[in-house]
Amino acid sequence: MSKTGLVLEGGGLRGVFTAGVIDCFLDKEIDFDYCIGVSAGSCNTFSYVGKQRGYVRSCMIQKDPANAFWGVRQMVESHKFVDLDKIFYEYTEQYGFDFDEFIKNKMPWEMVVSNMATGKAEYMHTDDIERSRLIGKASCSMPGLTSPVEIDGQLYLDGGICDSIPVQRALDQGCEKLVIVLTRKKGNYSRVNEAAMTIFRRIYGDYPNFLDALAARTQLYHDQVDLSEKLEEEGKAIIIRPTFKEVSRLESKEDELLMAYYHGYTKTKEYSDKIIEFLKKQDE
Repeated sequence: MSKTGLVLEGGGLRGVFTAGVIDCFLDKEIDFDYCIGVSAGSCNTFSYVGKQRGYVRSCMIQKDPANAFWGVRQMVESHKFVDLDKIFYEYTEQYGFDFDEFIKNKMPWEMVVSNMATGKAEYMHTDDIERSRLIGKASCSMPGLTSPVEIDGQLYLDGGICDSIPVQRALDQGCEKLVIVLTRKKGNYSRVNEAAMTIFRRIYGDYPNFLDALAARTQLYHDQVDLSEKLEEEGKAIIIRPTFKEVSRLESKEDELLMAYYHGYTKTKEYSDKIIEFLKKQDE
């Protein structure tokens, strides 16, 4: 049998679409040999590996603004527009994340982080609960909105800067069949505009390699989408992505987030038989 892999793109609150996908996978008991997540996709990696149905949905769709991990109120209270400690420390207690179940699952997984000194992606895994929180936080740390995360003396930010859709990493890890979950509809691309780069140059002027990675991200993203679609055309991948306008990176409207979640769930449910057949099909 071919080694199968699950690739989870990030995208901030667009990750609620992926949360719907993951919950459907858990309901349908769809298993993979390997999983890799980046940024918000790392949150969904926690949910999938730990078999924590509904966890990311609960984190991202907050009925009480006072409990949200992002927004103006969060800025006033914690001096952080995005407070990732809520996701990886407070919410894990509040929503009862079972780290024992997460660690017990021996399926290989990785989370992508961006090394600020080298401007390169790194792929991290651990069997330690506290280190896994730290890796997840680093993978999700958005430039300009959150502080870098220190791991082993190195500073890291959002893995999506250096490897937005880690399809090649999954292939390098021996995966021959991939399910790739994207959070943008077909034809929509991630862009880093000049105004943003001007701000980033002021903030990260001491990290020229990281600035180079930020400047190159738009082309990298195009190339990774092209690779994903090429693999799908060759019958080596299935892409799941929104088919109507996706939510914004920092969406706050509960109805919009719920719609995106259910869109991810129902689309995956429609694909489920095809995915199950694709994953189990013997090599010819």
